[in-house]
Amino acid sequence: MNTYTIYTDGACTNNGKPNARAGWGAVMTNPQGDTLELAGPVPEAQEQTNSRAELLALVEALERCTQPAPITLHTDSEYIANACNGHLEAWKAKGWRKSDKKQPKHLDLWQRLDQLLQEKDVTVRWLRGHNGTLGNERADALATLGATGKTLRKRTKRLNEADKS
Repeated sequence: MNTYTIYTDGACTNNGKPNARAGWGAVMTNPQGDTLELAGPVPEAQEQTNSRAELLALVEALERCTQPAPITLHTDSEYIANACNGHLEAWKAKGWRKSDKKQPKHLDLWQRLDQLLQEKDVTVRWLRGHNGTLGNERADALATLGATGKTLRKRTKRLNEADKS
């Protein structure tokens, strides 16, 4: 393995309501085959929405990719995948405006994400959520944990051939 593989997701209970609570989750496998699971809440001072949680998951995961290696990032947000695969460039060219002349919501995270995408070799792929893909299902569970206010950082080392016998 010579790449990072990342699955991200966001969750928000009561999305769009005053008592909403959002969280993010990510499952990352590094080039050595070690896995890192991450979960956290969207900070209370920030807007509590599913979209913010989805974006925060990408940013948090990409910021932890410290080795110079290609990254394949999977998201079940078609909007985010499309933005990363073309719309971001158009928004930037128009002064961070979408086709409706409005700034994208959560501009601070879009700009952080854009910077990370420029600094790293990232391929963003959309996948249908809740279809049994293990990484996506785990990222969803982690995001749900984050939405309850909990954080998690769990590293699992890959077993070497000698460790398996």
